[in-house]
Amino acid sequence: MKKSDKPIVVEKLANLTRDAKSITVVDYQKMGTKQLNELRQKVTKMGGSFVVAKNTLIALALKKAGVANKSEVEKLLEGPTALIVATDDEIAPLQVIGKSITETELPKLKFGIFNAEILMPEKLMALSKLPGKNVLFGKLVGVMAGPSYSLVGTLNGNLQKLVYILSERQKTLNK
Repeated sequence: MKKSDKPIVVEKLANLTRDAKSITVVDYQKMGTKQLNELRQKVTKMGGSFVVAKNTLIALALKKAGVANKSEVEKLLEGPTALIVATDDEIAPLQVIGKSITETELPKLKFGIFNAEILMPEKLMALSKLPGKNVLFGKLVGVMAGPSYSLVGTLNGNLQKLVYILSERQKTLNK
């Protein structure tokens, strides 16, 4: 890469990470080209971006975007590095990475950035096992709607009992 291209790459990475809901940094070493392309496609499908860049450029971009402190990040960046930037759903691209790690043990998680907090691989794996945003919203709606359904069922049951009692009473009067 030419020296004159580096500021352009840093600016592109800074713009990408500035608007990110979450950033996951992985070591893609030992992954084949086919495997890497499949992973990139899955991440993109889930609303994320998969970007490979030099560690120094990543550190500069994260500092420029105001996402993380350059000195903290530089300590964690070693070897081949790729950024998975989530722009839609914070967890969805991480779930793809977590599934890949479970199946093939690749790529290796380095760290992640959620709400300007640096998370280590253990916490990232725990987050990757969470259900998706839509599933959580569905569960929340179910929990919130549950009591009202129970109330309607209870009230409806009492009305049915009243109708049954009245119909039985009418039958006895008609005899």
